[in-house]
Amino acid sequence: MTESPSIQTAPAEALPPELDWLVPDRPPRPAEALERIRLLCELAGTDLHRAMLLVLATHQAVPREILASALKQFRRDLDALTREDVTGLLNALWTGGQQGFQSVLRTRKGGERKPANLGWLKTDD
Repeated sequence: MTESPSIQTAPAEALPPELDWLVPDRPPRPAEALERIRLLCELAGTDLHRAMLLVLATHQAVPREILASALKQFRRDLDALTREDVTGLLNALWTGGQQGFQSVLRTRKGGERKPANLGWLKTDD
């Protein structure tokens, strides 16, 4: 049996100071993170999935609830959703990819909720 080669990574100290925020265990400073999130949202244009994926991938050390608040601040297409809904979208994106994201987005959008067809249920009139 052959041993698999170990993966070697450069120590965090080897990164230039301007890239320290990319190290997963080092959360960025809030003011810098907000500016980067704003730029990522602008870079993604009208594609909500792309914007959220970029933000989530580049800010892994930031709690998702905080990312949700920042995304709501910079994305007008998230105005109809609550912070908890956006956090759910981030979680779905992380665990279910684009399919999970689209599924949760369909269930969270207030305007797209369809009333349940409960014709078999008797109501007291």
